[in-house]
Amino acid sequence: MQQAFLEQDAYQYGYCRPGQILSAIACVPEGHANTADDIRKYRSGNLCRCAAYPKIVAAVQQAKPLMESR
Repeated sequence: MQQAFLEQDAYQYGYCRPGQILSAIACVPEGHANTADDIRKYRSGNLCRCAAYPKIVAAVQQAKPLMESR
């Protein structure tokens, strides 16, 4: 997930990074990463001041297949 966040440039300031990454990791095995809407809904309580939400969703979508193959 961390690599996907880097590749998608999913954060700018870093203040929210730990919470964003942990929440992103949790949403995959819990079954909340099937669609972009699912990801956004599951992560709606995790706020980001730099407005990187579309990039965060892209990072989760990128990391999901790799996480599921392990």
